[in-house]
Amino acid sequence: MKDFHLSESSKTHFSKLLQKLFDTPPVVTNETDDLFTILKNTAHFFRILGKKNILVLKGILDREKSSFEEIIKTFYELTSYPDVLEKEYGIVFKDEGLYDYASFFQSTMGGRLYLFRRDSTSRMVISFYAVMIIDKANSEGYNRHGIDLRPAIDSLIEEMENTGKNLHYKEEYLDKLYDLKEKYF
Repeated sequence: MKDFHLSESSKTHFSKLLQKLFDTPPVVTNETDDLFTILKNTAHFFRILGKKNILVLKGILDREKSSFEEIIKTFYELTSYPDVLEKEYGIVFKDEGLYDYASFFQSTMGGRLYLFRRDSTSRMVISFYAVMIIDKANSEGYNRHGIDLRPAIDSLIEEMENTGKNLHYKEEYLDKLYDLKEKYF
């Protein structure tokens, strides 16, 4: 972390970045109503986090590529304990904020473009957790964007089965996706 010359501890720095993201969600509904909104969404992370933070995050992701799945899984599990996130990291969020980002990745041009610029492993992992978050929103009655998960589930199953050989948790992902397929089809 010293290579990145952060002005504060990494825990504090990245907690603030996450809070910034939760405080400034992307546009999900009516994204295609005007070109400006599409462009804003396409550059969402750059606009909110800034160039320096994007470069730091890319550097970390490149170095920690083998840990990416574990990091995302741990973060997803932590979101089930908002009190811990607030107490330990100073991050305050509601499930709806996480849902907005999941919806962004699943149903907007900006979110989809973001995923297609990532490597296949990152894209599949982010898409998987986006599906899980939207499923939770369905179960708890706050899928206010009305996202239909069926196409995403089918697409992700196919992609993981055909190109997911590098996924550490491939079988776990597929088991959950097949359970969701039964639930929604």
